[in-house]
Amino acid sequence: MTTTGNGCRIAVRFEPDWPAEELPDFARWVEEHGFEELWFSEDLGWSGGLVMAATALAHTRRLRVGLGLVPAVSRNVSTLAMEVAALARLAPDRLTLAIGHGVPAWMEQVGARSNTPQAALEETVVALRALLAGERVTTTGRYVRLDDVGLGFPPASIPSILIGTTGPKGLRAAGRSSDGVVLPEVCTPEAVRWAKSTMNSAGALVVFAMLNVSDDASEALAQTRSKILPILDLDIYPRMTEIAGLSDAGNDLTDATLQSMAAAGTPADCARAIGDWGDAGADCVVLIAGGPDPRAMYERLARDVLPLVPTVA
Repeated sequence: MTTTGNGCRIAVRFEPDWPAEELPDFARWVEEHGFEELWFSEDLGWSGGLVMAATALAHTRRLRVGLGLVPAVSRNVSTLAMEVAALARLAPDRLTLAIGHGVPAWMEQVGARSNTPQAALEETVVALRALLAGERVTTTGRYVRLDDVGLGFPPASIPSILIGTTGPKGLRAAGRSSDGVVLPEVCTPEAVRWAKSTMNSAGALVVFAMLNVSDDASEALAQTRSKILPILDLDIYPRMTEIAGLSDAGNDLTDATLQSMAAAGTPADCARAIGDWGDAGADCVVLIAGGPDPRAMYERLARDVLPLVPTVA
């Protein structure tokens, strides 16, 4: 079991640019090594997230699967509800879905960019949760329009529907319209506390975080810095940057700040970071392996880091 002493679950991610045919073996490895969850993202041009989630569920017995972020505007919400309902019936209580705005450039590429992404996100989540609850839905929103739509086979156990967001408006929307929130790879423990407070609900909080384990902490930090700086350069998480005390460009990113937003360094450093997110209120930390060999990094996580993390008896 990979649940820390403060109740925070530890998960890993199958990367979008890994070949789909490698998933069955990887999913089984994740389950065999005691991880509770396996997550996927859905990035333009790579493997479809729902198919990957279904594959992982089919090749494991108890592993929970998280899918996120799914862009709110990439599918009609009725189609999304049909697919999620089927998965939830096939694998009850093993699926979590996180919905986001979608990367603006990608949404532009496919002609789906919205002028008010927050409205599109909340309309989608509200309609999706109602459909999964077995309701017949009629709504005329800016982005979601349904006329007496319902599911023939709604799930008996409704999966958690989370929102990927970082700003105060988005977090308040997550608090009133979803089951929780997903925070991105530049999230510090202080950002977790702020998000929990701003969300103002008992909803779940999932943290995505970079992982780089090495006996040479300086090497791990250098590799992690090369992953984090491009994210900061996008300037799409201004509140996370502000809470971390960074400039927009991240030029003042010290090693200490880097280790507050990533599990990077020695095994002890990584275990400490995981514990800090849990202590701040994270319910799950999804670790994203860096370095030249991500699979070897996950093996090192299982072998050298997890034994150092206090777990629930």
